[in-house]
Amino acid sequence: MENPFELLEQRLATIEEKLDSIIEKIDNPKDSSKLSPTWITSRQFAQHLGLSVSTVTNLRGKKLPYYKIGGRILFKTEEVNEFLENTRHKSSGEHLSDYLNSSQGKERLDQSKF
Repeated sequence: MENPFELLEQRLATIEEKLDSIIEKIDNPKDSSKLSPTWITSRQFAQHLGLSVSTVTNLRGKKLPYYKIGGRILFKTEEVNEFLENTRHKSSGEHLSDYLNSSQGKERLDQSKF
């Protein structure tokens, strides 16, 4: 019969290894600015952005490209990242700078000079 204390020691060692692995992942997270797997689910996409799954579902119906494979809704990460980049809105300063650098803006500036 096996010694119960040895069995406990083995189990504790296994638990310690798993805890060390979890702590390592927390202390050294991977770059999460972009999603890395090729395919992600609605839940993973929602968690990445801090949104609800229903919000992702609403986006999916209107603007976000998706795939339905075997009844599962999946997104390609490169398309998700592209979608996110395309939703960026310019600040008013950027709009002003674009206008002033345009030919129309330069003409207006030239007309306003004395």
